[in-house]
Amino acid sequence: MLILLNYLFYFIAASASPLQRRWLATTRREAGPQGQVFLAFTTTLIVAVLGLFIPLFSKFELSDNYSQITILGILCGLFGAGFFIASYVAQKHVEAGVSSLTSNIYTPITIILLATSFLGEKLSLQQIFGTILLLFAIVLISKKHRTGKFTFDKYFLMMLGSGIMLGILLTAERALQKTTGFSAGTLISWWSQAIFLAIITLITKSKSSYSPKDVITTGFLKFLQGLSWVTLIFTVGNLSVVSAVTTFKVVIIFIAAAIFLKEREDLSKKIFGSLIAVTGLLLMK
Repeated sequence: MLILLNYLFYFIAASASPLQRRWLATTRREAGPQGQVFLAFTTTLIVAVLGLFIPLFSKFELSDNYSQITILGILCGLFGAGFFIASYVAQKHVEAGVSSLTSNIYTPITIILLATSFLGEKLSLQQIFGTILLLFAIVLISKKHRTGKFTFDKYFLMMLGSGIMLGILLTAERALQKTTGFSAGTLISWWSQAIFLAIITLITKSKSSYSPKDVITTGFLKFLQGLSWVTLIFTVGNLSVVSAVTTFKVVIIFIAAAIFLKEREDLSKKIFGSLIAVTGLLLMK
């Protein structure tokens, strides 16, 4: 029952957060790429600060494997910052549902390339076929962003790249949790991402015209999304299974985006792509 409730929490939080960011990106037209970088930093900082409450529920224990913790922390910061910047900039030009499905390339990244290689989590032939179906679904919904037969516009490629970086981030974060505990590993990952984004924000001198209410709302929803993810990892324990099952959120986001954001162009193809993704999901369970 606890695992079921955690999945429900994740689907709600993981759908509300990207829908709100897409709405913000399209309604606040004065915010350019630098504004998105600043928003990514402030959002991540809010997540990291709120994350300080995690030790109240899970004991904070730091192992003495400092070299591995440092390396994994740097990986989380580097690829986390890359993920946030790429996805936040691209989301202004890529619909919420398309963004969600495209960024889910993190699933085959974590399952095939990372989870099995570095974390020792098992992968079946059925799961491999499921990831292939997910990749096909990503290609299917990319028609609007194709500039040629095998080429895509820069924003779609940015969203695709953000998914790859997310896969590396989630794997490094999971390795941190296994190395030094759930609470410490999560906080090191989140604060590392905030620090890297702070450095990038200072270097680029990024500023934002977003209101404090917009920033706080975005940060809080992102915190709920991040908390729901790490809670799932903690309760289920297998990154491959969690990555597969949570892919179902793409269907919810496509439907919600059509209802609340009026993103209904090629809706039948999007739904068909979602169904293919769900088939892949069922095979990866």
